[in-house]
Amino acid sequence: MQQNWQSTYIENMVKTASPAKLIELLYMKAIDVLKEAEEFIEKRDYVNANEKIKRAQDIIIELNLSLDVERGGQIAQNLRALYNYMFQRLIDGNVKKDVKAVEEVKSFLNELLQTWREVMKKVGNTVETSSKKKQGGLDVSL
Repeated sequence: MQQNWQSTYIENMVKTASPAKLIELLYMKAIDVLKEAEEFIEKRDYVNANEKIKRAQDIIIELNLSLDVERGGQIAQNLRALYNYMFQRLIDGNVKKDVKAVEEVKSFLNELLQTWREVMKKVGNTVETSSKKKQGGLDVSL
């Protein structure tokens, strides 16, 4: 019963969140699943570690796809390069069951989360979705 209530709560939170808040939620979820992946690797539970790392990769893909490089300029280009690097490190970490690679990506995501929160405080929760892009796209220009 509690699981159903929590799922409904999270679903409603995501449906009503601003695009800026969704980015924050994605960062938070990626960090959480990478913490779990680290624990699974340490326990030598490689099946579950694989699932958690793949989930983090999915989130990084979504973050990458949400970028509007045209409107976001150099910031969006730099984020794209960082997301691509993190994705590759997670592939390496998953294949080699390398906790250090997972920790590295988690560290980047923590820094991005803190930076994103600071930006949201300064400009408000007003980052808009790009109307120029057909699918996804956040304007990261400030």
